[in-house]
Amino acid sequence: MQPHQQVLAMGILWLISLIALTFIIPKARHRAFNRGIEVGKQLHKADLKLQIKGLRDDLDEARINTDADQRKHHMAVAALRRTIKELEERIMSYTGLAVTKSDYDLLINASETLALAKKTWKAAQGTEPWCTRAMQQHQDIQALAMRIHSQLRTTPASTATAGNAV
Repeated sequence: MQPHQQVLAMGILWLISLIALTFIIPKARHRAFNRGIEVGKQLHKADLKLQIKGLRDDLDEARINTDADQRKHHMAVAALRRTIKELEERIMSYTGLAVTKSDYDLLINASETLALAKKTWKAAQGTEPWCTRAMQQHQDIQALAMRIHSQLRTTPASTATAGNAV
């Protein structure tokens, strides 16, 4: 082949390659773009998976902390309930009268003494205020003694005969 034919063949090949490149380059660029999108999607999915894993770990840690806090809360509530129960038992043990049968007997004796004083002053002239006062105190002490007596009847025998209250 002659050199001018070789040059002409090379020119034709060059023109064909230029024409082919106008179709091949955009197609290669489109494939590269699509591959880049796929790689980007995979990287994004990997990042999201890492974020989800981190969030799950945080959630598990929060659940553990919540369970521990809840256990502490239940322990505190149980302790408070025990304290409340103990205080209620104390209150219930003090709700009855803090008196005994000997206190009741003492009130009855004082009432009888006031009744005797009333009778004594009634005989003397000019002691009507003292007589009235003795009578009123006799009635008040008698009523208090009756309330104590009814309370002593409703309480167990162990507390009623325990002795004098302080």
